[in-house]
Amino acid sequence: MNTKLVSDLFVQTLFSPRAAADRIMALSLPREWLWMALALMSVLNGIVYSVSLSMGPQSDPQTVQMIPPAFQSPALFTMFLFGALIVTVMALTWVGRSLGGAAQIPQVLALIVWMQVLRLGVQLALLVLMLALPLGGLALVMIASVWGLIILVAFIDRAHGFDNIFKSIVVLVLAVLAMVVGLSVILSVLAAAVMGGA
Repeated sequence: MNTKLVSDLFVQTLFSPRAAADRIMALSLPREWLWMALALMSVLNGIVYSVSLSMGPQSDPQTVQMIPPAFQSPALFTMFLFGALIVTVMALTWVGRSLGGAAQIPQVLALIVWMQVLRLGVQLALLVLMLALPLGGLALVMIASVWGLIILVAFIDRAHGFDNIFKSIVVLVLAVLAMVVGLSVILSVLAAAVMGGA
């Protein structure tokens, strides 16, 4: 992807997510390339997370103990994020297809990869805003969270060909429930790895 395509796709995603989804899926990117891109996004988000930890104030030890082990280490966070994204792709694909959707894994994968690119951009902007204007950073988090859900629902709708936004919301809700189970397994494995290495 060249810079102009990325910038055009970024604007289109914000203001016309359904058309952006069609455009992304029409690229027909190789599945192997998409999995590597998903892994790369996980690593880059892990790096940004590491930077944000180092820039933040020292946390109270008791507060740190309440944080899951996967979120205390940038490396574990990266592994958790990659696993979570894989579960997300599978859940959105299988749940949607069980409700009559037509999406294939490469299509959903391409859309999730693009959303991670956007997420990385938001995180970088958040780092700058939290230093210069903390309240602006909080506002960005709220806006990005709401708008991100709107974009994701539109992506699900186009990927599965529902043409029914409410059915897409149901897919998202059911996929989230399935992801909770999958992510709890991932967290258990990572926690066992931390305790075993301690």
